[in-house]
Formats: sequence, structure tokens, C-alpha cells
Amino acid sequence: MERVDLIIRARYVITMSNPLVIEDGAVAIDNGLIKAVGRANDVLSQYRGEEVINRDKHILMPGLIDAHTHTQQVLLRSFINDERLALPPIWTKLLIPFEDLLTDELAYLSSLVSVAAMAKNGVTLFIEAGAPRPRELIRAINEVGIRGVITPSTFNVRDNEVIDAKEVMRRVEELLPEAGGRVRVWCSIRQVMMVTEDLLLGLRDLCLSKGLGITYHLGEYQGEIDYALTKYGARPLEVFDRLGLTSIKPTVIAHAVYLSNRERAIVRDRGLGIAWCPTVDSIAMGPHWLPMFDGVLFGFGSDGGAFTSLDLLHEAKVARAVGKALTISIAYDKSSFNSLTILRALTGWGGLLVGDNVGVINEGFKADLITLRLDDARALPIYDPVESVVSLLGGHSVNDVVVGGEFVVRDGRLIRIDEGELIEKLYDAIPEIRGKLSNMA
Repeated sequence: MERVDLIIRARYVITMSNPLVIEDGAVAIDNGLIKAVGRANDVLSQYRGEEVINRDKHILMPGLIDAHTHTQQVLLRSFINDERLALPPIWTKLLIPFEDLLTDELAYLSSLVSVAAMAKNGVTLFIEAGAPRPRELIRAINEVGIRGVITPSTFNVRDNEVIDAKEVMRRVEELLPEAGGRVRVWCSIRQVMMVTEDLLLGLRDLCLSKGLGITYHLGEYQGEIDYALTKYGARPLEVFDRLGLTSIKPTVIAHAVYLSNRERAIVRDRGLGIAWCPTVDSIAMGPHWLPMFDGVLFGFGSDGGAFTSLDLLHEAKVARAVGKALTISIAYDKSSFNSLTILRALTGWGGLLVGDNVGVINEGFKADLITLRLDDARALPIYDPVESVVSLLGGHSVNDVVVGGEFVVRDGRLIRIDEGELIEKLYDAIPEIRGKLSNMA
């Protein structure tokens, strides 16, 4: 028998491959990679694990990928009420001004709270939309142990003030040596209204020369479209396509609610990814077009803890409800935008969304896995594990999180950090945070 580091046996294994579901299955893990997957008897007859974990009332599946989050906005949680949500636009009136008020320690605390919460909710990889203090986020990632795509908050136009594009590019380039281990560095664009053309071209050239991915907010605000049409004579994604940014791979576009037919064709033809944030997009923008279009690469994003509980399994349920409402009301189609599509989006389409070998339980893929508890009256009975994940289970169901073959969460508890200590630090910081927020009320 061949020795491996870890074997996890579970009542159901959702592979996101073929076969999709293995009942009484097991996964053998060695050196951070998946060595084998199959029926438990077959795996256990071929491999001897240094540790064998039995999860007989659990689903074992690939870890979740949060395609769009703001880790340094979580300290705004419960502050953004309906009145503040209506600020036009909220990112320049509230979100970025709040980020400006963060000290290094508050940025680190916000990052640690966000990353810890994502881990407990089963997220094994996330894309940061643009951190104002990215090194504090990297510090948090290394402590908690999940994977993160880090991007610095990148813009050079604000309130009619223009910052030299070369200075902004220098800040981005200085972050590149931080990549390694579970940290990747990409570029980001805060918003087309907040960048000059020379900065767009500089980011394009940097990504293409260094092999970096890129993420950007786009199609989230009607005024953004009017701005692009006035300044460039084209809609936002048409501008980015004209400038060559759509040749960058991977590309993940956040929101993309207000896209024309031509822009949707660019997304499809260039193989770009969309990060749909079901809760925030629904309350701030409107119904998303994604459920009506097949063949578009997309994932789900929480949009950060300022708005949500960072629970992607909850976001999947919002997406399912909103998506079905759209397909039924327009086409009376109840069967499209199905649960398997939603699950693929949750796990990054076998890593295609983020350019990595994650999101599938198959030989050679990274051992980034989660288990979901099935010993809860809120979850039973189970006839179809895929339907259960999409329709019934939530972040509270996550029992284990394994990243690169290492437990980050085990039996519902964070392994690397003391959550109780983190909560006390958060309570201690509330007076300082409240003081900063009082100046923004």
C-alpha cells in the first residue's frame, strides 16, 4: 500500500468531475495535492494515510471561491443602512473615504476578521477587489491559511484630483515580491471613472509582461456608462477592449450588471469571467442578466463584510431565487440556471475562473476541500447532495476546511488563530471605529 499524508472518507463526495457524486467515497491527499478519489473501499485498499478522517454524516467537496470581496470594509458592517446605500455613488461617498481612515492595525483587524469568516464559511480562495493596505491583508492570509488573490486599490482620479499614473503603478509593482505560498498578486481597477488612460495602459502592460490576472469593477452604475460614452465614445467594456485589457487572462469583472449586447459578446468571445454578487447586486443595482445566458464564465462574490456575512452558500441561494425569478418571468423557464451550474460557479469552474488547478476533486488538483455537516435537522433528509448544497446548506454547515492538504478549520474551529481572542480585539476596537464613523454620519 502506498503511503499518503491524509485520507478523508465521507458519506458523499462531490467531485465536480466524473462521476459527479460518489457515495461512501474517499480522497487520498499527499504533498498538498489530491492523489486519488473513489469509493472508500477502493481508496483504502490502495493507500495508507498517516491520518484517516471519517466524516460519515458529511459531504466532501471542493472549497468555495469568493470571486469578489473587500476585506478592509468589514468594519462598516451594519453601518450601511438604506439611506446610506442610496448615496450616489456609494464607493466615492462612503466606502473609499472609510478606507482612508483605516490605520495599519485597523486594516489588519478588518482583514483578519474577513479572512477568518470566509474560512469558517468554506472559502478556500478569494479575490480581493482592491485593498488600500494590501500588506496587512497578506499578513492575515498567512495567519489564517486560506488562499488569496491580492490586489491593491488602484485608481488615480478622485474628486477632480489626478495622481500621476507612474506613482500608482510604482505602488502596484512594489507589491509583486509579496506573491508566494498562498498569496497571489494581480492588478485591479477601481472604476473606469477613477482612472486615466495612461494608467489603464500601464496596468495592461504590467499584467501581460508579468503574467498577472486582473479584476475590475465595471457595469455597476449608470453614471459610469454615461461617463465612458462622453469621454471615450463607447461603453466601459468596449473601452477596455479597445485598449487591450480584455487580452489579460484571467480577468474577473465585478458586477457587470449593466452590459450591452455588444459587451456581453466581448465577455463571451474573450473568455472573461464575471463575479456576480447576488445580494449586493440585487439591492444596489438590479436583476443580473447571467441566468438568461449560457456559456458565460462566472463566479459568486460576497462583495465584502460591509454588506454580507461572507457566506457564499447563502449567496448561491439568493442567486438561485433571483435567477429563477428572471427566467420564469421572462421565458417561463423553471429548469434553466440549474443547481449544477450554480455549484460550478461556487467552485470556480475547475479553476478556470482564477487560472489555478482548484475546484475539482481529481488527481493532481490542489487539495483545497471542505466538508459540510449532514447531522442537522435543518439539512435532512438528503436525496441529492448537489441540490442540498445549493438549496439548503449554509456557512453554518461547514465542518472542515482543508487548504493544500492542511486543516485550516477542523470540527468548525479555526486551527491557526484564536477566534475568541480575535473577537475580543474587535470589541476593544469598536470605540475607535465608532469615532471614525461618527465623522461620516
